[in-house]
Amino acid sequence: MGRRKRFKVREHQLYTVLPKVWKELKQENRIDKVYRFRARRIGFFSRLFAVGFFLQKILYSKKIRKISLEEHPPLFILGLWRTGTTHLHYLMACDTRFGYLKNHQAFTFNFSLLSLDRLNKILSIFVPGRRPQDNVRVTLDDPAEDEQPLCTTTTRSSIHSFFFPKNRTYFQKYHLFEGISEQEKSQWKQDYLSLLKSIAFYGKKRDLLLKNPHNTGRVKELLELFPKAKFIFIHRDPYTVFRSTMKLYNQMISSQFLQHCSQKEIEQLILEENSKILGKYLSERELIPEGNLVEIGFDALEKAPMTTMETIYNKLGLTGLDAARPDMEAYLDSVRKYQRNTYRPLPGPRLERIRSEWDFWFKEFGYSQ
Repeated sequence: MGRRKRFKVREHQLYTVLPKVWKELKQENRIDKVYRFRARRIGFFSRLFAVGFFLQKILYSKKIRKISLEEHPPLFILGLWRTGTTHLHYLMACDTRFGYLKNHQAFTFNFSLLSLDRLNKILSIFVPGRRPQDNVRVTLDDPAEDEQPLCTTTTRSSIHSFFFPKNRTYFQKYHLFEGISEQEKSQWKQDYLSLLKSIAFYGKKRDLLLKNPHNTGRVKELLELFPKAKFIFIHRDPYTVFRSTMKLYNQMISSQFLQHCSQKEIEQLILEENSKILGKYLSERELIPEGNLVEIGFDALEKAPMTTMETIYNKLGLTGLDAARPDMEAYLDSVRKYQRNTYRPLPGPRLERIRSEWDFWFKEFGYSQ
């Protein structure tokens, strides 16, 4: 078996950040010396696209505000990083009833309505074709996570803790909603609702399919926005999630750092934050109305994907699976030869720590320790 080609990520999520947001982030955080060139590039591209930001706001802001999602509650895919959320997102996006954020809109969000797909030839330079952490296909038309454009439009995004790992405020306030004022929470809701309206306006579909691991700890807050929203939660073996998330940090998230974070600190972040996120989800899932939540395991999705789709559609009362089935099966055929990552065995002390700190995870979903 040949070795996989490794892709080095050189671009930054914040290249298209609003200048005022970038200014606030710099005021709130210290940028380590080793990353100052990266920060200067962010500032350069942010200023470069500033005219597009301004024009889009003038031309489209009123139209976007008029969009109503009250009669079109979204379908949220929840799950920790590396639990199979992307695979599930790609599969369900084959159902053409759904609108979703695409990669090219996510990357150029603040001027995407001006460019539409006309910049795709240029943007394709920045897309490696495969994700560096797992070799999953990435094209400009594939579904994207909505937290990505959120972080370019506001400082109220938990993904900013990826860029500034020394500052956990973004994670605490905008993922767990701890230590947050009512005004800050209200502002986050406005930001997020505006984001979803923009996605609906861009794709001309209001039935949104949204995948965002940052939403896993936001069930209560999402229900306050969309009381009739539907949710799919996917879980996976904790050992695999830990090793895969370490790889995610080392091959992808570290390319976005603006502050240094050691391997020991990364390990600590993964253990602590996954515990807090999953704990918050488990404490809030009972708030979801009966019939609006389905929980699935990654193994079931992998071994019997269409049977799992039938379970999801039946439990959530969704229609249209028969029409979507041919496209879903075509997607599954396209990834049939996909090779999952392999990992070295974890050392004993680390295994013991995972067992100890994630004990509730093993027990809740029946995974063997």
